[in-house]
Amino acid sequence: MPSKIILVRHGHTPHNSTDHKSNRLMGWDNDHVGLSEEGRLDAQTTAAKLKKYSIDSIYYSDLKRTTETAEIITKILGISATPHPLIRERNLGTFAEHTMHELKVNRSTEWEKFLDHHDPDWQIPGGESLRDVHTRFAQMLAHLSTNHPNQTVLLITHSGYIHTVLRDHFGFFAKESFVEVDHTSHTLLSKKADSYELTLYNQ
Repeated sequence: MPSKIILVRHGHTPHNSTDHKSNRLMGWDNDHVGLSEEGRLDAQTTAAKLKKYSIDSIYYSDLKRTTETAEIITKILGISATPHPLIRERNLGTFAEHTMHELKVNRSTEWEKFLDHHDPDWQIPGGESLRDVHTRFAQMLAHLSTNHPNQTVLLITHSGYIHTVLRDHFGFFAKESFVEVDHTSHTLLSKKADSYELTLYNQ
């Protein structure tokens, strides 16, 4: 197992908004949204913060917004990185390209199921269930354990992926809670016995 796993969310994109009515969800199939200027600047700031860690390896989700975030961070850190589909955001299927407000109004039953984290097997139409995401993380953790024992590994990924890992896989937060993950924030997991403890969150 890696001694430390650092989770970083991608930078801000034009689809992200503090106004949930206009916050547009992004999917896998039409992966065309990269970083905004704000997102690029924030990625540079985060890279500077990450210099204090002795990072051995970096992986990033192969979607456009995480790829662009990784390019900025790796250039500043001087470390190469590997794309990996196992750390993609949850596949949002037919929710993709819709705003949260549109889904709440026009597909209220499905939206309520999406927000209810107690049923890990409910699947977004055309997309993934929470259990699918849990399985992907378990596979990624197995890969890291085999290839990076006692190393510090950086994963550049997505908010939904991170809060699912923290809340559901490790149980750091209650099932009914929404785990906030800010753009380009970093969260640190440190190995403790045969698992991990949360030593830094959303910084």
